Amino acid sequence: MIYAYAICEPATAAALSRRRGLGGAALRALQREGIAAVYSRHRSLQPRPTAKLVMAHERVVEAVMARGAVLPLRFGTQLGDEDRLAAVLAARRRELLHALDRVRGHVELGLRVIREPDRRTDGGAGERSGRDYLLARVGDHRSAELAARELHAPLAALADASVVRDHAAPPDILVAAYLVDVSRVPDFRRCADELAARQERLRVLVTGPWPPYSFAAVERR
Repeated sequence: MIYAYAICEPATAAALSRRRGLGGAALRALQREGIAAVYSRHRSLQPRPTAKLVMAHERVVEAVMARGAVLPLRFGTQLGDEDRLAAVLAARRRELLHALDRVRGHVELGLRVIREPDRRTDGGAGERSGRDYLLARVGDHRSAELAARELHAPLAALADASVVRDHAAPPDILVAAYLVDVSRVPDFRRCADELAARQERLRVLVTGPWPPYSFAAVERR
């Protein structure tokens, strides 16, 4: 059984030979026609998403990103053997090479927009009628959606690609990811701070930089 961490270029993968992966396993590289996969070999492995194992996976991906373009694979990616991994690289070679070019020199930044509680609406209806209470909640929701759009559009303009989660779980109003050139990360953060300062009852959180998990496969905008 093999566990795969990331797709990258052969020279990048070769630089990781002394690093260790899940369970302390040695990292290996499988190369095919200008593309490589970083993986480790295991007699048996059940990669439950514990903090320790997830961090071990993330450390490998970040080590790859520090040396070159990376397409990080999701935690828990396993294949039967090297032949199967080679077949995947061969079948998707052109797509993967294109994706590597697209993320080269870029990182992923995350955005969370959270609606702060309002005692008028979140604390209960009190002496207000049920109708007034519900109307106030609808108004708050619409205002929050408008603010989220005002935040997302300018930030997306600073990114090469962006992905918005379809259904953010309350109290989140917006959860998004942005593929940002490393040279524009300070501008992105500055813009997010300026936009956040204009919002009322919304908390804006920028996370990262991360490996480009949200942009590792199919081009999206």
